[in-house]
Amino acid sequence: MTPEEYERWHVRTCARCGRRAAKSAEWSDGPICRTCYERAMRVRGCCPGCRTERLLPAQNDAGTPVCRDCAGIVRDFFCDRCGFEGLLLGDRLCECCTLADTLGRLLDDGTGGVAPSLKPLVTALLEMDRPKTLSYVVRRSSRL
Repeated sequence: MTPEEYERWHVRTCARCGRRAAKSAEWSDGPICRTCYERAMRVRGCCPGCRTERLLPAQNDAGTPVCRDCAGIVRDFFCDRCGFEGLLLGDRLCECCTLADTLGRLLDDGTGGVAPSLKPLVTALLEMDRPKTLSYVVRRSSRL
């Protein structure tokens, strides 16, 4: 694919920030860049449309965050393992499940599990606000 083709097929002006970037999603308010997509995946609260406490990634005409159902987004954001609604990473797993898998592989004591003495550490790491960040750091450092 040439740079011109990539630009024509993938780059759009983000409806949220106005920056020209590769499109991560096309929602009711328009094309969304990756930065705005990941930011939207962290907005939680009571949807003004359906009054449900959940992820509010979309925006209505007034710019108020709403849930995917009220915005007409057909893609779901539920983790295939734990059912958490939020940012999904590889294999449609949430940040926490992805980090748990990574830590499980790295800290495997040879029995297929994490040594009991390291389980409190794993629990503390999984309770972080942004497990995706730690997941990338852990994976990168394990390659060194």
